[in-house]
Amino acid sequence: MKKNDYFIGECVDQSHDGKGIVKYEGFTYFVNGMITGEVGQIKCIKMLKNYGVGRLIELQKPSPERVNPKCHIYQGCGGCHLMHLSSKGQQEFKTKRVKDCMERIGHLEVDVQPCLMQEDPWYYRNKVQMPLGYDKNGQLVTGFYKQRTNDIIACDECLIQNKESNAVIQRVKELFVKYDIKPYDKTTHKGNIKHVLTKKGYHSEEFMLCFITYQKTIKHIDQIVETLVKEFPHIKTIIQNINERHDNVILGDEEKILYGKGYIYDTLLDNQYKISLKSFYQINPIQVEKLYQTAIDLAHLTKESTVLDAYCGIGTITLSLAKHVKKVYGVEVVPQAIEDAKNNALLNKIDNAEFVCDDAGKYMVELVKKNTHLDVVFVDPPRKGCSEEFLEHLLQASPKEIIYISCDVATQARDAKYLNEHGYTITHCQPVDMFPHTFHVETVVLLSQQKPDDTIEIDLDLDELDATSAELKATYQEIKDYVLKEFGLKVSSLYISQVKRKCGIEVGENYNLPKSENARVPQCPKEKEEAIKAALKYFAMI
Repeated sequence: MKKNDYFIGECVDQSHDGKGIVKYEGFTYFVNGMITGEVGQIKCIKMLKNYGVGRLIELQKPSPERVNPKCHIYQGCGGCHLMHLSSKGQQEFKTKRVKDCMERIGHLEVDVQPCLMQEDPWYYRNKVQMPLGYDKNGQLVTGFYKQRTNDIIACDECLIQNKESNAVIQRVKELFVKYDIKPYDKTTHKGNIKHVLTKKGYHSEEFMLCFITYQKTIKHIDQIVETLVKEFPHIKTIIQNINERHDNVILGDEEKILYGKGYIYDTLLDNQYKISLKSFYQINPIQVEKLYQTAIDLAHLTKESTVLDAYCGIGTITLSLAKHVKKVYGVEVVPQAIEDAKNNALLNKIDNAEFVCDDAGKYMVELVKKNTHLDVVFVDPPRKGCSEEFLEHLLQASPKEIIYISCDVATQARDAKYLNEHGYTITHCQPVDMFPHTFHVETVVLLSQQKPDDTIEIDLDLDELDATSAELKATYQEIKDYVLKEFGLKVSSLYISQVKRKCGIEVGENYNLPKSENARVPQCPKEKEEAIKAALKYFAMI
């Protein structure tokens, strides 16, 4: 196959970012907009060493889950990867993606629940940021950057951004034209306005508007502010953020408050939050309440529970937990976020939440040193997931349960694999569609600590023991004593029998097997398995 050749192909699967996977003559092609099971004419537009890139020219056999995208710039924008899929199709795609990652990356067999979808998946984004520029006719436009270019695709109404933001940004553009205010040019570094950013409180309806500028002043800003405040009464504050950098970082360090107090309020799970320009606040207010409530419901919390919220940000999860537990700690490495979290606790009159600015892993170890027992640890890391150092500290804290919330299921599966190897098992996995029409999915899992005494009854029948010549060399107790002395690890008879079986040493047919057919059998962690093998070698049993 060469570039610009055509062929008829069937989509056999979809990649994690929603592209159709088409196999043709033993080669794999990735094709935008194809759904599993569809057949179409495809044009080869790029050939690489291991795969090709194709473009769908004509659809010959459509999927029953295909719909016509509502957005007129769907193809050019590329921001909504799955708008050609029905709600059911998107649900199946996201559920399968989570299951695939757990199996392929985590090597875990997990019963993944169907993704929780949004009933009305339109106009949901409460934060919007749009660049400004000129189109080919010299007209001022707002919109989105075309992928891997500096070209702006004009958009006056985005179907996933809240309606008021669409209206305000459209009016801002008209005022900039009226007062001849130029957009910033990335190439020449001339002009002024880089982006227009908005935030809206879903429950409060309070609105924030920010002009991100290259220069320190904006012509006719007083007239612009007066007009906008008069026409849009929900605007509670207008801010100028000055960014003199020439890279792709959006926000600068210097701010001017042009109107209001520089922040807005919103409510999440009955708690009120103060939101500044740089505060992290979840994009989809409807679905985030589902996400957090699911996480809280999965944890077995009581009024006597002590809980840690790692990566707590401005405290949204921490404060949502407070009314369910005796004590909750929130830890975050960003100083401004912790300051916001403390203020939010005061705002809501919550006195059983304690916030600390520190590395989450190190803080957990400090709590353990102080003999602070943690019943549950909530983890909601950035997209890169948790470091191995953090996970080691988490294991030292040894909570009964870990609630792991993730915006990237691939790194979540990687971390779950590590935790599974050290005694934790995923007992529930719930995807949540936080970003309808995109390939992104948020996932919350419950990892429960598996201890032999808690999960299995041991049936020890001496009549059924088959004492082979190898077993006669060391008793189970001698093996336990050796592992404790040499490695500082306590191991159970269950783990020893599992390792013996792996090494080909005969163990009585029913020895250390569960009485109940459906009982969950904890598996020996890797570290303890290696220690037991060392003992078996020491006693010349293997």
